[in-house]
Amino acid sequence: MMKAKEHFNDTADHYEEQIEKIIPYADHFFGIALDCIPPGNLSVLELGSGTGYVTERILRRNPGARVTCIDMTPEMLAVARGKPKLDGVSFIEGDFRDVWPDEQFDLVITTLCLHHLPDRDRATVIRRIHTTLNKGGRFINGDIFRPESEWEETLSRNRWRRYMVEHGLPPGDAEGMIEMRRKNYQYIDTFRGYRQKLFNAGFQRIFCPYICHFTGVFVAAG
Repeated sequence: MMKAKEHFNDTADHYEEQIEKIIPYADHFFGIALDCIPPGNLSVLELGSGTGYVTERILRRNPGARVTCIDMTPEMLAVARGKPKLDGVSFIEGDFRDVWPDEQFDLVITTLCLHHLPDRDRATVIRRIHTTLNKGGRFINGDIFRPESEWEETLSRNRWRRYMVEHGLPPGDAEGMIEMRRKNYQYIDTFRGYRQKLFNAGFQRIFCPYICHFTGVFVAAG
């Protein structure tokens, strides 16, 4: 997780521009996750909120939402705190494995975050999310996963490389992203393995409305 913190410290000022070059069909990926948020004046906990990229979009759809954000990267939080549209958001700086609000929430959401955690920590955080939700609450996670076979992974990597370069990422940076995924491959959940983690944490209703190459969105409740 510390390597992730250093990476995001270094990229905070251009993270939002970069993410749209790196995540295949980013608008659709984030849009599906946001579409799964129920209407109303919800209490929302966002984990790994970064620059507030998703936070802004939550409030655009749910202007009455009360949002609490946790992120461990000072530079990313500085960008988020500087956005006028996020003036009413409560920001907590820290590792959400160690800091957690002492309250219940209607919604917990996280994107492109949990795959950075070691497997055991990821399972622990998911269990904590389950206990944090109000009755009828919902957990949404849009993240990076790995296919069930190396053959599928190879196809996904090749398509991803083309996507990044076609969308303006320098070829060297694209190869760097491929190499980072290769190094972390064994630690990333498969889609099936992540679903099992949700079930083991106590979630009874699990829905995956979106899978594209190695990205996916899961919604869990109950």
